[in-house]
Amino acid sequence: MTDEQEMRDASIGKLFLKFVFPTTIGLIVVGIQGVIDGLFIGNAVGDQGLAGVTLAFPTLIAIAAAGHMIGIGASSLVALALGRGDQKRAHRLVHNAFPLLLLAGIGLTIFGLTFSDSYLRLLGASGPVFAMADDYLRILFAGSVFLLLAIALDPLVRNDGRPGLAMLCMVVGVGVNLGLDYLFIVRMGMGIPGAAIATVIAFSLSGILLSLYLFSRWAGLRLKPRAFRLEPGVILEIIKAGLPSFAIQFSTFFLLFANNYMLLRYGSALAVSGYGIIGYAFSIFSLIFEGIAVGTQPIIGFNYGARCYSRVAGTLKLAAISCIGTGACGFLFLSVYPEQVIRIFNHDSPELLAITLNGMGIFIFALLAQGTVMLGSVYFQAINRVRTSLFIQLGKVFLFLLPLLWILPSFLGIDGVWLATPAAEFLMLVVVLGLLWREFGFLRSRKTVSEEGHSLASEIVLTPTN
Repeated sequence: MTDEQEMRDASIGKLFLKFVFPTTIGLIVVGIQGVIDGLFIGNAVGDQGLAGVTLAFPTLIAIAAAGHMIGIGASSLVALALGRGDQKRAHRLVHNAFPLLLLAGIGLTIFGLTFSDSYLRLLGASGPVFAMADDYLRILFAGSVFLLLAIALDPLVRNDGRPGLAMLCMVVGVGVNLGLDYLFIVRMGMGIPGAAIATVIAFSLSGILLSLYLFSRWAGLRLKPRAFRLEPGVILEIIKAGLPSFAIQFSTFFLLFANNYMLLRYGSALAVSGYGIIGYAFSIFSLIFEGIAVGTQPIIGFNYGARCYSRVAGTLKLAAISCIGTGACGFLFLSVYPEQVIRIFNHDSPELLAITLNGMGIFIFALLAQGTVMLGSVYFQAINRVRTSLFIQLGKVFLFLLPLLWILPSFLGIDGVWLATPAAEFLMLVVVLGLLWREFGFLRSRKTVSEEGHSLASEIVLTPTN
């Protein structure tokens, strides 16, 4: 377990490895469950099944958005509280977060089962693709409570100093998903419903394991049912702190929705299938970016709360270098082996291969900017600069991506759809680099003053609102 002294004094490299590596593995494990579904369905069901899952997949992102908003919002505030030595506030936060998760899960189930048909019709889905996507949606929404528990409790267990345990709980889930996908889809021929049931069971297992730890005597942030609260002020704080994480996930949902819509408009269901394959290939690198950013959050939050600004700057610099390196590796790998990656998901459709190769050749440039943009958003969330974090995520979608998705296809056709995302990432990258440059200047200038305890500005930022 990571104690306060280690967070203050251990080398940044050691803490970086301790938190970022298991966080990244855990996130990959969560994200890869959708990839596993796509792999089995693409090969066992075919193009239409892959299109159906691609159309339905954004809803899993929407559920994840709610889970991240509560889980990372609470864990960010917990890290700041622990950095100030305020154990009472940390426990108060987690005892509001857990019942909030249960209520949110019930609400998502009711909402999803009511409006899943409307969502698919809005996209323009029809025929067998509509039926397959609808089956997938309904089963996922039915398991919303368990999906939320797995997604939201993971960062809380990490902030309790147990990143390895959090990773293990998620790894167990993905192993179960892999086995059940093979059983339900390949052996039993259950198709799309089998994939969705496997996903819900896998997330449920991870959520139950994480819950058992937090209720156990080994947890520093131990949950006690008699201490559960739903205090409006604390809940609003959690939601406010978690809005950037919600924006990261919801902007992904919006991105997938908008791209699916435009691909159906300028292309076909085959183009949607190709976009699904590109999304699966990209997801590994996107999850590594997220793991780097989210994994550094406890380190940054604690040391910012403790006013150890030089350690914050060192952590941010190491994370930025890691994101840039990951993006370059992803770009090179998908440039050299695009056909081999595509054939993993579908090996018997030359038309699908051609359209996916074309899209991937344009889309891969997004990897060179995406990681730094995501890191910028998570960093400002970790230090409770919520508005700046929200601006990065929402600005990328609403200031850049949506206008580009509307304008570029008018001139370039379907190539304009592929080009919109990398163009939006690079435009926001310019903004993020400017914000981070100013932030590094602030951290350097506050190094001596903060260590002497005279930083009035940081006192204002870090004072609890309740």
